Amino acid sequence: MSNIAITGIGIVSPLGIGKKTFWENCRKAETGIKKIASFDTGSLRSNIAGVVEDFQPKLFMPPAAYRKMSRVSRMSVAASIEAIKDSGLDMGRVNRERVAVIMGTAYGSSSRVEDFYVSLLKDGPRGAQPFLFPETVPNAPASHISMFHDITGPNTTFCQNALSAENAILYARNLLLQGQVDIVLVGGADELSSIVYSCYDALGALNKVKVINREQVCPRPGRGLVLGEGSGILVMERLDFALERKADIYGIFKTGLITGGITSIGHYETEGEQMGRAISLSLKNAGLEPDDIDQIDVSANFSGEAEEMEYVRIKQIFGNRSGSLEVIPLKYLFGDFGGAGIIRAAAILLSIHHQEPLPAINIEALKGKSPGPVAWNRGFKRKIGSVLMISSTFGGGSAGLIFSGFS
Repeated sequence: MSNIAITGIGIVSPLGIGKKTFWENCRKAETGIKKIASFDTGSLRSNIAGVVEDFQPKLFMPPAAYRKMSRVSRMSVAASIEAIKDSGLDMGRVNRERVAVIMGTAYGSSSRVEDFYVSLLKDGPRGAQPFLFPETVPNAPASHISMFHDITGPNTTFCQNALSAENAILYARNLLLQGQVDIVLVGGADELSSIVYSCYDALGALNKVKVINREQVCPRPGRGLVLGEGSGILVMERLDFALERKADIYGIFKTGLITGGITSIGHYETEGEQMGRAISLSLKNAGLEPDDIDQIDVSANFSGEAEEMEYVRIKQIFGNRSGSLEVIPLKYLFGDFGGAGIIRAAAILLSIHHQEPLPAINIEALKGKSPGPVAWNRGFKRKIGSVLMISSTFGGGSAGLIFSGFS
């Protein structure tokens, strides 16, 4: 069997911690974008982001386990604990050599990178803080997950900006289909930090919104990125393996691929040729036509460039469908970060599982010409068979992934 089953979900996100809270806020289109309180933004042109609040690692693991972890590693291990529990896996009975941990992150623990570098500048090579260094490498979250669960199978981390998690999903699928492993904990994670936020601000890439207190934030498409943070873990298994252990299945990952185009540094492939190719090939590989897709999840992130590219190619491929054409820009609710693809995939799988559509907007809103905030359509329960998730990143990369229900 070539289909891959998803049997467990763990979420630490701006929309909530744990799949239940996350799903309730997601389906209601509650925003997780708010004023940043974790570091000083007084000198910057923006002070909003998708922020994870009330995360307490002690609720997931003992202090001895998380004391030396960075924030992004703590969120990742917590999500892995939730995902394994949700999947019903008994790790005491699993061959841990045939379990893989595959993660995607854009920057890893950027806060620890900054802390270590500052200690180096301040105290010199002999005074640099050695206990900070292990968390400066991007694969630290994946390593902590493996060590915490005593997993000895493949361990890999992908870093490709906003396609990091999509790379992880596709690599996990390959490991499973090649029979190298039976189970993969596949995840995506990034953290908000002063250094990364300041860099984006210096480049003029952020949505220039500053709020004073806790008022509702309503960024507009086309006016700049809104960053986010969080971690998500999915338990992926070959369908035959999942059926043999009688696991509950959220949905099936049918197929996906990543394409690459030519663009200038720091920009998207605005012509969208490779985005169109990623969508068309994903549909072809899944044996589906545009009319077979029940929901389209896009990676629009308020930047304007991503919205324009997705708008043109979706209209080109799906424009002949009857009724209004709607898309699901979940990053409008929790911000943009390298591991966000896992959070989006989790939302899609929960939508398929509950047979309840994700909140959507009219595709015309991607053009950024709406005079007011984005208007969300919260649909009623209906049959959801197949969902297309498209992703893009600055630097020219695009991806198309297709998830479907299982019966």
